Amino acid sequence: MLRHALPVLLADLATDGPAGPVRGPGDLLAVAAECAEQSGARGELPHLARTADRPGSSRPASQAGRLRSALAAGVAA
Repeated sequence: MLRHALPVLLADLATDGPAGPVRGPGDLLAVAAECAEQSGARGELPHLARTADRPGSSRPASQAGRLRSALAAGVAA
């Protein structure tokens, strides 16, 4: 389910995002990162890298980085 919902969310976050503060994206990305870490899921998600590379230390950006790391773990090995 998250695999289908995240690209839409990430596309919004990777650009200018919605106007004003939005609650929830960081939490959703944290759940996705936890799932990927626990399940060993691998692969790529559209817009994930751009979201993870956003400047600053927002929760969505940090959790996108965590998810990116989890999905890439073991790919280079």
